[in-house]
Amino acid sequence: MKYAPLQEYLASFKGSSWHASFAEIERVLGFALPQSAHLYPAWWENEETGNHSQCRAWREAGWKTEDVDLGGQRVTFCRDQA
Repeated sequence: MKYAPLQEYLASFKGSSWHASFAEIERVLGFALPQSAHLYPAWWENEETGNHSQCRAWREAGWKTEDVDLGGQRVTFCRDQA
């Protein structure tokens, strides 16, 4: 899976939240985020079903996204307590 490095990083992360810049996420991934991640909040949605591999990566690791800030190029990942 393309976003497996992000899934692995989050699965091993010790904290309950990660306030990440897009640049930090790109370092974890080893490649640049697509343009759509910079332009559309929907790219960061926590969909329950669908084919978006980026979402599947953080959801399967037990995380969800919150506080997407496209202008500041930041997103918060929080452990999913559900």
